[in-house]
Amino acid sequence: MIMNNNKKINKSGGITIPSSLRRDFGIEAGDKVAVDVNPKNGDIILHRNEGSCMFCGSEEVILYKGRYLCRSCIAEMKKEAEKA
Repeated sequence: MIMNNNKKINKSGGITIPSSLRRDFGIEAGDKVAVDVNPKNGDIILHRNEGSCMFCGSEEVILYKGRYLCRSCIAEMKKEAEKA
């Protein structure tokens, strides 16, 4: 799914990632990204290459469906799901 969020590039060449996207995908200040450009059409693509758990902030994470989660939070979610 592609979301359309139009942003202007500021004077120093930066953009702000909308807070709704940061919240939805657990993007935190300090997360690292790789910046790629598609040479055919000039599209700029950001790829997260480091992040922290969207629930507890742990840096020992796995990437699951575009979100970073730690094993402890995954285990806790599994226990909660089994109770339901």
